[in-house]
Amino acid sequence: MPILIVVLGLLALTLWLPNLVDLVAVLGTLARGGHRSKPVAGGTPPRLLFLVPAHNEELLIAHCVRSLVAMDYPVEARRIVVIADNSTDGTARFARDAGAECIERFDHTLRGKPHALAWALREIGLSQMNACVIVDADTVVAPGFARGLAALAPLDDIAVQANVGTMNEWDNWLTRLEGLLARCRYEVTYRLRDRAGLHCPLTGNGMCIGRGLLEPQGWQAFSLTENWELYARYTAEGIPIRFAYRAELFMQLVRSMKQGQIQRTRWLAGRTWVLRSWWSRILYSRKTSATDKFATLAELAALSPVLQLTAAILVALLALALPSPWRFWVAGAAVASTASLVIATVVVLVRHPYPKATLLAFLHLPIYAVWRASVAASTLVMPSSGEWLKTERHSR
Repeated sequence: MPILIVVLGLLALTLWLPNLVDLVAVLGTLARGGHRSKPVAGGTPPRLLFLVPAHNEELLIAHCVRSLVAMDYPVEARRIVVIADNSTDGTARFARDAGAECIERFDHTLRGKPHALAWALREIGLSQMNACVIVDADTVVAPGFARGLAALAPLDDIAVQANVGTMNEWDNWLTRLEGLLARCRYEVTYRLRDRAGLHCPLTGNGMCIGRGLLEPQGWQAFSLTENWELYARYTAEGIPIRFAYRAELFMQLVRSMKQGQIQRTRWLAGRTWVLRSWWSRILYSRKTSATDKFATLAELAALSPVLQLTAAILVALLALALPSPWRFWVAGAAVASTASLVIATVVVLVRHPYPKATLLAFLHLPIYAVWRASVAASTLVMPSSGEWLKTERHSR
């Protein structure tokens, strides 16, 4: 029994990692007076290359391109290029008709988004650009998207993550829950970390990468989740990663657990591989601060919010079932580990346009938690990062 309560106590402390990162962010924000100083941009807006990797996206590519063309940004300071990657449908034609350039790539050996981006950057070059912005084909951007990125200029030697919203949050209970979690992440957590001067995680869609990071060696991230790999790499190399709250774009959420199964499995397997491959380089890096090391490693190792909540409840219940004088302390620590998640959720719900409908979606939370736990369990028992998953890269 004493050993078991100690194990549960250690688990409770591990669950506190997200709380500790957010506490560091709050203290950092207070130390900076609540606002992060911004670089002073010159009169000329940065020149931005927008790359849209697309594989058989003829149903959605036109909406994406039209939103990019309609941005409130000087035409001479932007270039919009769709990469029709091994497409066998009308993706290239629809992209050109909507107003974008389109380059077509056919390579059945080096398949998938990372290889398509690497090829396109070699073909196009960045000598006339300040940064490259990656936008998924099933996305639309707000009119002020480019200006939101340009507000953080100069962009040449930094990475930036845009503010990702959702287009179909109201479809069903699953999209409402996923939409709520996305709001917590982008509207609260990432914004707070950026104000504190911490690196913002890169999430793939809406990444802006400076020319100085891409020109020397080209595209370098070819793992299952290139965004997490870049996040780890840039942290280890001491490269700033900012969050552009006013650079808004909107993605499609999966509408069923069946649709989300492969996607979630790929994300978790990829992030686990990045943590295993990069933790030592981040930890022993002399180019980045101790707080950024801690925040990045905690982000890579953390459970998803729903799994965090589930684990906290299980640890608390198991602790309370033990005849130990420490059971209440351990249970309390486990429950308190959800504090930052609860606070972010409350903040989002207060400002949410449809809080009642979102709260009703919480009735399905047990089903959602079981699904996420089953996905995590099946992913973690796979050998290494999973040869099977590598075949799924092209679906991105």
